[in-house]
Amino acid sequence: MSQKKILFLGGAYPQIPIIKEAKNRGWYTITCDYLPNNPGHKLADEYHNISTTDFEGILNLAKKIKPDFVVAYASDPAAPTAAYVSEKLGLPGNSFQSVQVLAEKDLFRSFLLIHGFNSPKSVSIKREENIFEKTSSLQFPIIIKPTDSSGSKGVSKVTTKSEIKPAVEYALTFSRNKRIIAEEFVESIGAQLHGDGFVFEGELIFSYLGDHHYNNKINPFVPFSTSWPSQQNEDTIHKIEFVLKKAIKLLGYQNGPINIEVRITNKREIFIMEIGPRSGGNFVPQVIKYATGFDMVSASLDVVYGKPVKQIFEKKGHVAYYVIHTDFSGILIELSLKDQIKPFIKEFHQYIMPGQLVNSFQGANAAIGVILLAFNCHAEMELIISKMDDFINLKIQKL
Repeated sequence: MSQKKILFLGGAYPQIPIIKEAKNRGWYTITCDYLPNNPGHKLADEYHNISTTDFEGILNLAKKIKPDFVVAYASDPAAPTAAYVSEKLGLPGNSFQSVQVLAEKDLFRSFLLIHGFNSPKSVSIKREENIFEKTSSLQFPIIIKPTDSSGSKGVSKVTTKSEIKPAVEYALTFSRNKRIIAEEFVESIGAQLHGDGFVFEGELIFSYLGDHHYNNKINPFVPFSTSWPSQQNEDTIHKIEFVLKKAIKLLGYQNGPINIEVRITNKREIFIMEIGPRSGGNFVPQVIKYATGFDMVSASLDVVYGKPVKQIFEKKGHVAYYVIHTDFSGILIELSLKDQIKPFIKEFHQYIMPGQLVNSFQGANAAIGVILLAFNCHAEMELIISKMDDFINLKIQKL
């Protein structure tokens, strides 16, 4: 049997686990993106400097190197590219149409409305359109964000008409397709739910939902942590899973991981805010595996290889990721973890090293590092996550 060849779109820190798994399987691994210093490229057999959002550039690369599989792991922007190239070349993957609907927020909102799901009232806006005319039917507060960005970049909440134009301009700076979405804010009772799921042959066979945590002092739209399991009751979780299964069937999404964000209103209405056609960032698949035993990475490679996904798992663990971050930009002087937190740490990934620039936590790309933690019970987890600043030595010299 000839050696399998896989093209990974991206080589960032959270993508390292799947590159390692492919290497462990004896596959020839190729990575590409426009950041040659990304750590995943050092593990790959081959690297190409091409943006993961360059459809034709990646297609031409794939025609040249002839991979058996094209995979975008833990990357929203790269997911449509992987689907586009796989579809063009007849490789395993989801249809481009299903992935595009999930990856572009205005298309997803339209899908939800057409099929009778709860969805905030929204409008899609292009740069040349009259933003005040387009948003006149919306009730404040309004969320304005790019339709095709990720990591909470370019998101604003506006409460007055005068705030709309700056928010639109801000969102457009993060949008590749130059479309933004404005939508009525959905007030959540309890935390926003977040987690990963896995789809096999059109069926949602696994999901584990937790609660998002935000730092309102810096940016209330960039989560610094998710803790599992969610504090929503089991009945609500089952209802959410029912809604997700229905949506996935209608979308025609066949195989692979999904990243989920859900809000519950005070009327107990379920609003699916996002179904991302990829695994979560911040090592979400890895932290979920500590809680459940479900191996998202292995399953992701199994489905492209054509193997059935038959994993035994049990949703029982109390786990969390925590993003080390700062509310101001500067030069990192020191980062270390205190002894009290070490018994709970499963993994620690440091992205920024002393002497390097750190940025204010305005987007997920401003993470200094990520800690994966496991706890004995929810109360213990809640207490420690709320006091994480006490357990981290973080010294930054302001610019």
